Parts: sequence; structure tokens; C-alpha cells
Amino acid sequence: MVIIRNSSRRALITMEKLRSLGFDPSLFTGVITSGELTHQYLQRRDDAWFASLGRSCIHMTWSDRGAISLKGLGLQVVEADFILAHRTEVLGLSTGAALPMNLDELEKILHQCAAKKIPMVVANPDFVTVEARALRVMLEH
Repeated sequence: MVIIRNSSRRALITMEKLRSLGFDPSLFTGVITSGELTHQYLQRRDDAWFASLGRSCIHMTWSDRGAISLKGLGLQVVEADFILAHRTEVLGLSTGAALPMNLDELEKILHQCAAKKIPMVVANPDFVTVEARALRVMLEH
């Protein structure tokens, strides 16, 4: 059995989550997530569109549920060649820390990037996510 999940998280994180929920990982052949595919494409750069992206990015990620690591991708989080969006809660910093921002502040950054025609990679294009028993905004329309 293979788990296919629309999540900005890496496959290993999803497998750990399954283990924490009481599932035996040996029951699964593997896990693939939209976040894992994003990570692999950014790492390999064998696709022409991904190969054309630079090595610096604006990284939008999670805050309270844990920022997504860019380790192993050789990316700098600075003035950007492209935008990498895992979530719209904080800006991920090159140190691994996160700079909290509200959606309005992030939207201003996105408008500036759009004006400059900066490409954007979205690891999980959901508009909302389920959190406990509530829906939470991921990206504005």
C-alpha cells in the first residue's frame, strides 16, 4: 500500500505521523506527498522549468506546526529568484528560523513579486486545511 497525500510536508514526516497514530510503517510500501515532489524537483533540477529557477527564494512556510526544512536544496532565502510556498504563516529564514507575518503582509510581498514576474512554486495548493475541527486559510484565491 502506498499513501498519496496532498501535503506540503516531506514523505518521511507523513510516515512518522502515521506511526504516531498507531499505524505499523511496515504495512506501507511508501509515501508520496506534494511537498516531497516539490523537494525532489528543486533538488534534482532535471525538469526545464525547475532548472530555470535561481538559487534564492522567498520561503513562505508553517509557524506553529513547524517550518518546512530546505536542508539539502542549496537555496538561499534572500531577495528572490522565485517564491517557494509551503504555507502562508511565516517567512522562513536561511537560519531555519521563521519570521511571523500575517496574511496581509505576505500578500503585499506576493504583489511585489507578481509585479516583477517572479515565478512561484506552491508545494500544496489548497485554499484551506483542516486543523482539529476547524478550517484554516492556506492561500487566498
